[in-house]
Amino acid sequence: FQSKMSNCFILVILSFLVSVSHQACQTTVKGGTWPNFDSFHSDVTSLEECRERCHEDQHCQGYTFALGFNKIKTQCYLFQMLGEMKPCQNCESGINAEFRDKMSCDSQPEDILATKATMSAQECSNSCMETLGCTAFTWFSEQSTFPRFCFLYSKCDGERSCCTDSVYYDSYHGPCNTCISGRVNCIAAPQCFNYSVMDETTRNINFKAVHGEGDIDIHYCDGLGLKTQSPSWHGPGYYRMMPPAGVVMPEFSVDYNSCGTHSPMRFVGSHPQERYVETEATFCAKYFEEDCHHTLKGTVTLCDGYYVYYLPDVTNCHQRFCAAMKPNYPEEDSADLL
Repeated sequence: FQSKMSNCFILVILSFLVSVSHQACQTTVKGGTWPNFDSFHSDVTSLEECRERCHEDQHCQGYTFALGFNKIKTQCYLFQMLGEMKPCQNCESGINAEFRDKMSCDSQPEDILATKATMSAQECSNSCMETLGCTAFTWFSEQSTFPRFCFLYSKCDGERSCCTDSVYYDSYHGPCNTCISGRVNCIAAPQCFNYSVMDETTRNINFKAVHGEGDIDIHYCDGLGLKTQSPSWHGPGYYRMMPPAGVVMPEFSVDYNSCGTHSPMRFVGSHPQERYVETEATFCAKYFEEDCHHTLKGTVTLCDGYYVYYLPDVTNCHQRFCAAMKPNYPEEDSADLL
């Protein structure tokens, strides 16, 4: 018993010593929903009640609470499968945690963000959603080594049965109903479904805009109100690059007179790999042989397999944001890929 208490005490201390360096996982979003709902409830009158309906349904992965056209009628939509989000009016959506009964999170002590007493697995799940950097949790029942205790994790390498040796106390063998684990899935950031599209062929890195007899002089600008404003430019805002232009901004130097302009702009550094986190970004303009004549600031967000950029107006003509099929392989951006 003393050994159990000693281990528990050490873990509690560890949980508060672990520094949290992760970004917050967003679990609700306004103005977005998913296609193909599985059920709806017209008797629900609040977002909180809609969330509880989803929590009570073990098959529910997400919910949307929406106001009708007159903003009086309300609807609660429940989803068992979540696809790519789409915009919706007067709505707010959220996700439910995935629960695994009789399973615990297989992790390392440094993955523990916090430990706290909770009365239920749902309360433990809610704590994870509210904790910065939490992606997984394990709740122990009153029959377990840590009765009604909730462990919050930055990551979970896998799961193990509560019937086997406990990852926290190897000599303990408990009944199979002693714990419940779960994972928290982040919901898409609003810019991941509310963006403008850049898809002009002229925006690709292989499209040349050159001066000379017999050549077509195309020199678009990504600036609102400019004489040669790009067709897809609608002013500062969120943009997604799509074929035939490309799917991402290049991280490499682009030739002068490329991308349908004279001074093409590229992405500085490497694209982020953490999903749904908006990150500051720098864009660099090529000018003749000078690789980075000047820079502009914006942001970039990794969504579900694609990037969305917040782009400002360019400072002068002729400057334009470039698109490529891959961020760092210029030799693979051929016409066959467009």
